[in-house]
Amino acid sequence: MSGESASDGAGSDERRVRALLRHTWHAFFGRFGRLTEAQAKAAAPVARGESAVLCAPTASGKTEALVAPMMERCFGSGTASKEALRLVVVCPTRALCNDFLRRVRRPVEACGWTVDLKTGDSPSFSADAPPQLLVTTPESLDSLLSRQPAALKGIAGIFLDEIHLLDGSPRGDHLLALVWRLRSFRPELQVCCASATAADAERLADEWCGAGGKGARVVRVEGGRDRELQALFEKIIDPFEAARALERLMHDEPGSKTLVFANTRAEVEWLSATLAASLGATKVFAHHGSLAKAERLRAEKGFLRAGSGVCVATMTLELGIDIGDVDRVVLVNPPPNVASFTQRVGRSNRRGGAIRVVCLHSTAFDRMRFEHQIACARAGKLFVEPQVFRPTMLPQQAVSLIFQNPRGWVSAKALHKRLPPSAQKMWSRADCEDVLEVMRAEGYLHADSQGRFVADQPARKDWRHGRIHAHIGDDAEVEVVDETTGRTIGTAHWSGDDVSRADADGEGILLGGKGRKVTRVRDRRVFVEAGAMDEAPSFLSRMGPNYSFALARDLAAFADLGDDTLWLSRTGGHISRHDEWRLEHFFGTLWGQLLAAVLRSHGFRFKRVGAFHATVTRRPRRLPKNLGTPAAIESTVDDYLEKGYKKLAKRLQPGPWKRFVPPDLMRRWVRACMRPEEFAQVVAGFRICDA
Repeated sequence: MSGESASDGAGSDERRVRALLRHTWHAFFGRFGRLTEAQAKAAAPVARGESAVLCAPTASGKTEALVAPMMERCFGSGTASKEALRLVVVCPTRALCNDFLRRVRRPVEACGWTVDLKTGDSPSFSADAPPQLLVTTPESLDSLLSRQPAALKGIAGIFLDEIHLLDGSPRGDHLLALVWRLRSFRPELQVCCASATAADAERLADEWCGAGGKGARVVRVEGGRDRELQALFEKIIDPFEAARALERLMHDEPGSKTLVFANTRAEVEWLSATLAASLGATKVFAHHGSLAKAERLRAEKGFLRAGSGVCVATMTLELGIDIGDVDRVVLVNPPPNVASFTQRVGRSNRRGGAIRVVCLHSTAFDRMRFEHQIACARAGKLFVEPQVFRPTMLPQQAVSLIFQNPRGWVSAKALHKRLPPSAQKMWSRADCEDVLEVMRAEGYLHADSQGRFVADQPARKDWRHGRIHAHIGDDAEVEVVDETTGRTIGTAHWSGDDVSRADADGEGILLGGKGRKVTRVRDRRVFVEAGAMDEAPSFLSRMGPNYSFALARDLAAFADLGDDTLWLSRTGGHISRHDEWRLEHFFGTLWGQLLAAVLRSHGFRFKRVGAFHATVTRRPRRLPKNLGTPAAIESTVDDYLEKGYKKLAKRLQPGPWKRFVPPDLMRRWVRACMRPEEFAQVVAGFRICDA
């Protein structure tokens, strides 16, 4: 029987890729026994210069699969000049940038290239002597493009790591705009994206990588290591029980390493401080985005080197960062979506064998959500809900373009021309003109003698302080400084009243898993020293995630609640003047609000509307047989959107530039995101029944 064995096939792939990557093979792959499937599949198209989206499981070698052939292409074209920046790598967070640099520095330098970092933590960059490979964030790339655009004139490719973490978010829109601005003067720019959980790769390829009618390659690697997932469930009533459960786990396996994921910074700080008091400060680490770079690195390196211990983190440790082998993962209540669940549990036991996860849940419903996420992860169902490009990007990009232009102006035509194709379809040149006129009316810009827009004093001030490069909302965070050493520990949420008070001495906060006593507050800086905490601090949580309609309805099916029924049940044990009912709708965060608007037209009143349930305070005596025709439902929704678009806009995360966007553009954006025509068709098929 003739044919090629699996080992022969693998060897053939390796020989082919080795011949293709003459300059980069040894540095990137020489120390490994064999290529992964992702590396074998991506090498040829990427080395040829094709843009690509690589969808492959965690720990499949995606970084090497893309960076090595992208570098090889530069060698092959004779453009690997030591005087020019050739490749840019964009990571979602500064922590991931630091980790990416650590992982690629040795092979990149072994190829004779230079590599460096540019983030808010490490802002140094010289356009006169740039590295050939730069690792950065979207905000720092905007700064570079605005302030030192000449440094990017020779760029050959851009690698977007973990693109699913940004796609559809405010920072994702920001990065998408920057990619297409780069293409305005580098039309042949190669764009490669990597993701472990991208569910709609074709859309990503078209939106992020497609250019001039050219398609982008989608490289898929299915499955990965088929590891068993062993889940244990434990109910907790409050944070104290969560801490006790974690203490028991560590005492039962004293030599183990446990990674704990919590959904808010406040939970991370409180749990890590409580565990440090019982397990010892040297065995407990805290990690989240508000910690200063030095504090985050201290936690990462400490947990990496520790023989045993606990690290409590938010999403910052979901992926990428090397923290060594973790024996198990503990989840304190369900993460926001299936992709996040998959990333978190994937950190467990990477040496091989079963994934061990402990799910701490405070309610029976949260346990069901855990079980549903496990089922979705096993089936590969992520329920991604793409979002329309935000009009709030128009003013931010306008200002960035003004300072990129040596002549210091922007026009509606120039702004519109540099938008991504999807944004150009949504927002016209006239829309760009309207945004610029609002910025002029607000005194942020002014018009020159030729009617072009230039920066006024407020814009120039924001540029000097680096505030124009971000599309992240202001959560009133202040810098926290150690009184003794002067070292910045991180940032914390602090109200304006707290910041302005001079008598804040003695108040306490938690940061870095340690209790801190406030000594003074000066110029939006909170100075602290070590101190015991009498009670847990109060943190301002960020707005919760939006649960998609598809994810919510799949959870309803998982709970066997029917495909087309909204269930209504009385809460409490007896009838009174203050009756309330619980509506089981499972329409998700945004469509849940639209459903409530439709039900109000039928006589319902609500106290609260969530992603899965709503609290009803008034209902009609007779429930309607149906909720109306699609046309009638859409008309009701349009009336609601006309008046209530501002409330929904907050849920859609417009970002800090919304003050420059005319109301009409915001209404159109909210309507496009809410998809009322599709909603009306769906709702027309539902009925409402008493449980």
